[in-house]
Amino acid sequence: MHAYTVEPLYVKSGQEVIAADFYRPKTEQKPAVIIMAHGFAALRHFKLVQYAQRFAQAGYAVILFDYRYWGGSTGYPRELVSLKLQLEDWVTVIDYIAQKKSIDTRRMVLWGTSLSGGYVLELASQLKNIKAIIAQIPFVDGTESAKHYPLQFLPQALKISSQDYMGGKVGLSPRTLPVIHPKKLCFLPTPDSYAGYLSILNPDYYWSGEVPARVFFHLMRFRPIQNVRKITVPTLFIAAKQDTFIPIEISREAATNIAPFSQYHEWGMQHFDIYHGQWFEKAVSTQLEFLHQHIGVL
Repeated sequence: MHAYTVEPLYVKSGQEVIAADFYRPKTEQKPAVIIMAHGFAALRHFKLVQYAQRFAQAGYAVILFDYRYWGGSTGYPRELVSLKLQLEDWVTVIDYIAQKKSIDTRRMVLWGTSLSGGYVLELASQLKNIKAIIAQIPFVDGTESAKHYPLQFLPQALKISSQDYMGGKVGLSPRTLPVIHPKKLCFLPTPDSYAGYLSILNPDYYWSGEVPARVFFHLMRFRPIQNVRKITVPTLFIAAKQDTFIPIEISREAATNIAPFSQYHEWGMQHFDIYHGQWFEKAVSTQLEFLHQHIGVL
């Protein structure tokens, strides 16, 4: 088990600053690096630190960051989810890390969960300097996920989304929707999402639970599955059989489209189970095994 340090890292992105934690194993050699960020409307302190710690103990450097508009990163309006800007944040952090002399930039791994799992699949289909990716319960097809959205809420959600989008164009304050709610209109209305999302929150960090509604439409159109055939790096893909948000059939299809580069696992769990207890332990040990096989600690 490696000792490691954790240092704050601040990465310039346009006029804003991306806040990150840099986990650095105390080794003579330049370590491989894992770049991590969270999924929809989540902060890096929502159950991702436990993964970063385990990777660092195993001898890997880790960069764990918050997107612009979130957590320790700057940007206004606060808690804005923009798929385009968040993908840009990934590229900004990757480019920043590629210049760092203290790590082995030829061994760069992207790690994503849920929505960011979709991001790393999308990025791996485009970028040439990535060595491997880990996609945990990834969001692979917004169109398919939208079919599971309650029909009684859909017209209202689309209406508020378009109003917020148009208002944003002329500088109006955002119209927001709750991320979760037990009964009312929200982004994640599936039965297990309310308790599941609450289970990953960290009370030490501010989280309003509301997001500008404009992203709703973009989520429906975000379809990493369309580009995964272009992935040519080792890919660990972990899916949840009882996921009410990401249909297991679409995860299977995405994984087969990445073959022969994908190592695919599907477990009898719900979407948020992977951050807790036995499922977390199973996930992190599977991920470390994959990393040792394809990346290794020198």
